[in-house]
Amino acid sequence: MEPKTKMVAEARLFLRLALLSFLGLIFYYSHLFLGVLGNAFLFKTLAITFLLATIPLPIIAINNKKLFPELRGQSRQFLTLAAVLLLFHHFLMTFVFVLFLKGENVL
Repeated sequence: MEPKTKMVAEARLFLRLALLSFLGLIFYYSHLFLGVLGNAFLFKTLAITFLLATIPLPIIAINNKKLFPELRGQSRQFLTLAAVLLLFHHFLMTFVFVLFLKGENVL
C-alpha cells in the first residue's frame, strides 16, 4: 500500500471511530436521562462496544504524525486531548453502568 493511500485509510478509520464514539456519548446520556433501553444485557453490551471502539482513538492521534497534516502545534494537542478525554469519559461511564447496574434501569 502506498503512503498516501495508507494515510487516507488511517484518517478514515480515525473519523469513523470518532463518529462511533460520539454516538456513544449520545447513547450514554440518552440512557442516563431518558432510560432508553430496558434490557440491561443489551445496554451493557452496547456500553462495552462503545468503549472498545474508543480505545484506538488516542493511540492513533498520538502515534500518527501524518494523520491530519494541516494540524500543527496546539491543534494537534487539542485533538489528542479530546481523544484521551473521550476515552476517559467512556471508560468511567462503562465502569459505572456495567458494575453498578444490576439488571434494573438507571433512573
